Amino acid sequence: MIQIIIALLVIVVVARLILKGYKAEPVLLAAGLLLMFCTLVTGWGELLPKSVKSTGISWFDPFEVTKWLFSTRAADLGLMIMALMGFAHYMDHIGANDAVVRVATRPLRKLRSPYILLFFSYLLASVLQLAIPSATGLAVLLMGTMFPIMLGLGLSSASAAGVIATSLGIAYTPTAIDAIRGSQAAGMEVVQYVLNYQGPAAVATVLVVGTTHVFWQRYCDSKQGLVANLPNVEEQAGKSAPGFYALLPMLPIIMAVGFSPIFVSGVKLHVVTIVLIAMFICMIIELLRLRDFKQVSAGFNKFLGGMGSAFANVVGLLVAAGAFAHGIMSIGAIDQMILMAEAVGLPPFAMAIVFAIVTLAAAIIMGSGNAPFLAFVELIPKIAESMGASATAMILPMQQASHMGRAMSPVSGVVIAVASGAKLQPFEVVKRTSVPLLVGLVVHTLIIGLFY
Repeated sequence: MIQIIIALLVIVVVARLILKGYKAEPVLLAAGLLLMFCTLVTGWGELLPKSVKSTGISWFDPFEVTKWLFSTRAADLGLMIMALMGFAHYMDHIGANDAVVRVATRPLRKLRSPYILLFFSYLLASVLQLAIPSATGLAVLLMGTMFPIMLGLGLSSASAAGVIATSLGIAYTPTAIDAIRGSQAAGMEVVQYVLNYQGPAAVATVLVVGTTHVFWQRYCDSKQGLVANLPNVEEQAGKSAPGFYALLPMLPIIMAVGFSPIFVSGVKLHVVTIVLIAMFICMIIELLRLRDFKQVSAGFNKFLGGMGSAFANVVGLLVAAGAFAHGIMSIGAIDQMILMAEAVGLPPFAMAIVFAIVTLAAAIIMGSGNAPFLAFVELIPKIAESMGASATAMILPMQQASHMGRAMSPVSGVVIAVASGAKLQPFEVVKRTSVPLLVGLVVHTLIIGLFY
């Protein structure tokens, strides 16, 4: 219990400092190091990840963990964000984003409110998880492609960011780790688990969350004095890029879906590889249009400039958030939460709600969706068997709560990536994601309780 109290105290202090305007990076990093040193003093948990070796001096090991976070996050997630932000800058440079707005605005002007776009944007973003089952990878891809388009169509950056950050807030893809592990715990094949159990409840919840986005984002915008308006078509008429350039910002998404296991087997393209291929195609098209290799080559600096800007604004925050989450895990707070949830004696459905809430809290604290679910799901088969309850009905609320908690966590990779791309604070994005997802969690849990 003492580990949970310490973790909560640190979380409260961190939240207060960030809300008071302190830079998030040093605050999160200092809190993470403090918790790791606390682990060394008390011996409550394991400090070093399995892939990290000790420096030989235990008091230096927290800094070794930080170095490991820099090397892994900068090389993988950081590089993805940099590449896609660079691509977005290049699309703006060649006028492709303006072409999208020009082409899309005419039919969309028939809509009474541009906020309806949020609903359909959310549905599209959610469906793309079938091809890109990584929450952060999908969000980063959408920030580099869909986000500029949503802004060009008159939506506020906060509304667009809220929709994109929740793109994998409701999961129903059979290729995800949590679906595979959940199906194993439920004692069935993953396709059967997704099609017959996870999928129907998830689809209904997606519709609810998408609808809630429309009303919540409009309410938040009105509170901030923001007004969403579709741009004037005539104002776009003077743009020089041809109409077919509207397809170029979507190239990474088209390639990610087209070369996914849904359509092609034996081909694995990393997001960065996809962006580089898309950049090559776009530069060839620009060369054919301008017939000026010097001008096209100069434009490549826009791509590099976007990458540099993303590195400066994103990678440090990702590492600091990772150190903070690792500190909470190493001190043993999450393990204690699991034990407390297991010890509560309640009816099966009430127990499912308790585990969902604990999973949600752990995901928000840790900034991870899979970690708390994979830790908690191990307990469910035995608990369900002892209570004579359905393991599936207990697993599903936990599984979706873990995804929702990640999209509501100011220290998660997906929220940080979206916030950085939208030039917002993570707490501003969380404000936009929390209400739609909490409504979705209530509806999803009720569906499970009534029909499963």
